[in-house]
Amino acid sequence: MNFSNQDYLEFSDTNTEEFAKSLKTSIDGGRYATLISSLGKTLNSRKDRFDKSDIIEQSLEVYSDNRLIWVDDVGRDHYDSITGYDIEFKYQGSLLFTKSGKKRNIVKVKLKNSLGKHKGIVISDPADFYMFGQENAIAIISWEVIKQYLVAVPDGIEAHVPHDSLKFVFLPHEVTVSINNQIDYKQLKAEAQRKLIESIY
Repeated sequence: MNFSNQDYLEFSDTNTEEFAKSLKTSIDGGRYATLISSLGKTLNSRKDRFDKSDIIEQSLEVYSDNRLIWVDDVGRDHYDSITGYDIEFKYQGSLLFTKSGKKRNIVKVKLKNSLGKHKGIVISDPADFYMFGQENAIAIISWEVIKQYLVAVPDGIEAHVPHDSLKFVFLPHEVTVSINNQIDYKQLKAEAQRKLIESIY
């Protein structure tokens, strides 16, 4: 399929599936899964979650050979340099499948925070696609499809998406985690901070 064709912006299920297949050829799922496995549980504290999010989102740019440009903007995290689509990425451990490998019938994801104020389900500037990731799987869904699954919660907007409405870029059984030593990110960060401090004269 010609992804530069504007007709593709219709976001049908068929086209979303083709988009997922295209992303599968671009994203190195094994490196993605190995990275997250290497990080382990070292960045799960409230203080470190933002670093973890940045690392995972940046990894998609590197592991897609710069196809998915990390923009880290409001309401979108990546720009697909081939299709021109904006993508919002959401990561959560065991988001799509349980640790035993059973699919979650309903995938629940927070799309927008409202800082404790109930503001309905209006997302004024949505991304073209929403990408959901867990340790060893990634799926996508278009805005045109996900908007029917929006749910207002006290502190924002969630999407409660039926598993079968997602199109998978790769599944757990399709990736292999390389044997790596666990990355001590906190130590690397502390060393970088110390190097910065000591560079000032």
